[in-house]
Amino acid sequence: MIHEVFMPALSSTMTEGKIVSWVKSPGEKVAKGETVLIVESDKADMDVESFSEGYLATILVPAGESAPVGATIGLIAETEAEIEAAQQQASKESAPRSTPTVSTPEPVVASTPTVTTTVSSNGRKFASPLARKLAKELGIDWQSIPGSGPHGRVVVEDIQKASGKVPIATTP
Repeated sequence: MIHEVFMPALSSTMTEGKIVSWVKSPGEKVAKGETVLIVESDKADMDVESFSEGYLATILVPAGESAPVGATIGLIAETEAEIEAAQQQASKESAPRSTPTVSTPEPVVASTPTVTTTVSSNGRKFASPLARKLAKELGIDWQSIPGSGPHGRVVVEDIQKASGKVPIATTP
């Protein structure tokens, strides 16, 4: 079985660690609890011990490079026969290097609340209270106005256009 060596969180504020050096080389036997590498955290240099016994099959993040906490930085194979399989697995997978990829959130587009009406399958129109109120104030029959909204809905702007007034920009 192949076990992963992860970048440990050596402090509560640590987000990534820099590998100072690998104590073990690929192919060397590793005992459970034995130091495998030395990591520089934001506070100190610390030894990282192995959680499994076997052979250090491959190093994914070499000394001098950084990796985010939790990233796979090496592989340990339980037997010498599994070392080659671990190396093939490492070459297939792309290990995180240096800094983690940060996804940029997409900007949120503020939508203006639009009061709308819609036509149902039986030909009946529906209006929101604001659209009805505006039509009543302006003395317009909102049911006779063709809608420009989705599915033929009459929106506030349609009522304003029918009255001859310039549509007022609404703010969220």
